[in-house]
Amino acid sequence: MPITSVVPDVPAVDRPFDYLTDVELPIGTVVRVPFGGRRVRGWVVEPDGTPDPDRELLAITKVVGIGPDASVVALCRWAAWRWSGRFVSMLRVATPDRPVRSLPRAIGTHRERGGGAGSGLDEMGGSPAGALAESVLRSTGDAVVMRTSPVSDQADIAIAAASTGQAIVVTPSPIEADRITRRLSTAGHRVARWPYDWAQAATGATVVGTRGAVFAPAPDLSAIVVLDEHDERLQSESSPTWNAREVAVERARRHGVPCALVSPCPSLDAYVAQIGNAALAREASPVELVSPAVSLSASELRAGWAPTIVIDRRGEDTGRTGLFSSELVELMRGAIGEERPVTCVLNRTGRSRLLACRSCSSIARCHSCDGAVHLPDPTQLCCGRCGATRPPVCAECGSTALALLRPGVSRAREELEALLRTPVVEVTAATRGQADTSAGVPAVAIGTTAILGRSIPGGLVAFLDFDQELLSPRYRGAEDALTLLVQASRIVGGRSLGGSVVLQTRLPEHEVVAAALRSDSSLVSLDEVERRRMLGLPPFASIALLGLEAAPEFVERLGKPEGVSVSSGGDGSWLVKSSKPGRLQEALAATERPPGRLRLQVDPHRIGR
Repeated sequence: MPITSVVPDVPAVDRPFDYLTDVELPIGTVVRVPFGGRRVRGWVVEPDGTPDPDRELLAITKVVGIGPDASVVALCRWAAWRWSGRFVSMLRVATPDRPVRSLPRAIGTHRERGGGAGSGLDEMGGSPAGALAESVLRSTGDAVVMRTSPVSDQADIAIAAASTGQAIVVTPSPIEADRITRRLSTAGHRVARWPYDWAQAATGATVVGTRGAVFAPAPDLSAIVVLDEHDERLQSESSPTWNAREVAVERARRHGVPCALVSPCPSLDAYVAQIGNAALAREASPVELVSPAVSLSASELRAGWAPTIVIDRRGEDTGRTGLFSSELVELMRGAIGEERPVTCVLNRTGRSRLLACRSCSSIARCHSCDGAVHLPDPTQLCCGRCGATRPPVCAECGSTALALLRPGVSRAREELEALLRTPVVEVTAATRGQADTSAGVPAVAIGTTAILGRSIPGGLVAFLDFDQELLSPRYRGAEDALTLLVQASRIVGGRSLGGSVVLQTRLPEHEVVAAALRSDSSLVSLDEVERRRMLGLPPFASIALLGLEAAPEFVERLGKPEGVSVSSGGDGSWLVKSSKPGRLQEALAATERPPGRLRLQVDPHRIGR
């Protein structure tokens, strides 16, 4: 009987075992095998295994269905190595949710239906973003950064990709994936919505979906497009922390097809991926890294960014004026008078995130862990570190008079209602969707960044404390801050609909503010190059965050390999870093994992909060 190597769907094992089978099975076939006294799912990874003479082989119990083909299995193996995760975890991403036992008959590929050069332009009506994408995807076989405006229609770019043949279109938003799927279908393209239409993708349909779509079957792959490649949703939060952008670039390289990394504010990682050589990227000047990007014209970019108004608060006494400057209040009152929606963004939940005693000026701290306490409601203080609660009383002098040094969104809503004398809706991740208004009444809302998910064409978006984003301890803080401004421009509809974005800041000369004023996101990337290079941070180095109870033993087993540095975070976490390509992955792969829970995140989007 033929011998087949199968990887069981048991993450703790993560290696192949040999089984007997009646017929030779293709790589990627999903099977059920006996393992550890039970039957588990598995994947064929080698059709011709080598028998072990000292071990009696068991037989495959059942063939479940079709799985990822050999090229996708190899891609999964690479992704597991790149992000130091389990091979099984990546195979799960690439496998259909429901068994696929046979494929439907293909009704011709795009090329067979006459998708020649220029057909995409006709379907898009001459869209600048679509035309640019058409030109890029038909003229190169490499990864290309494509800079668009915040309001560029991403469906036009997807149509351009589909006109080249079978494309994979990845977007971080499931809502946008549904819209693009409908547009492609209307334009006459055969389209598969990942992960529901796995079988259609396997017969040559263009694939549209969120990050997992990058592993979709694509027998006639012609191009890969990653939309909003800067979005952190393209990276898995659980281990392995794989990123769809990097997987797309690697898959396109293996197939020799173009890969467009599309964004209004391309990440530094995308620019480095475009070069494709880590050593060259580390030596390149900032201009040499950023300049190869393909971009819309300056006028087209400017039209997509909403007008930005910067309120410089450096000379104000914020103890007296609080969150709302007089200039901002006048702008909001003017927008309300024009019946334009007003949205205020303050990325702090609760009533207050930092308090001080008015009598003795001491900062209110937790009596258990000494962490800063906040005020979720007027009756109690709560520690964000350990969760302990106590009455709102100063622990030093017993005073009940506490000053709000950093008010949260709940307190800010109360102040805003008093200033504008109109109802204000609070929107957070837990209350999203409640900012809709009754007919004829413009919305006035305040909330965390979750509020940027609502559509407010022609409205006013005000960031009350933009310095909180500019001074974020996260190493991608500047890129994240610029992303918020892209979202704001997108939801008000850019420049043409009369909307505007207001920034209250004491850093009016910051590169993020300058990028918004000049509609040029590359200004942030130019500054980020030297900053990340100097600090040894991605994409110029690889880092791994280790945590949970097994982390200390893992670090001890890791030792001090050449080219790898290890430092303690002081809170039970560890940071492992290497500037040599692949060295970190090699060191982690060579270290045996100890028993117990281990959190291992390679090149996560965020290090600090």
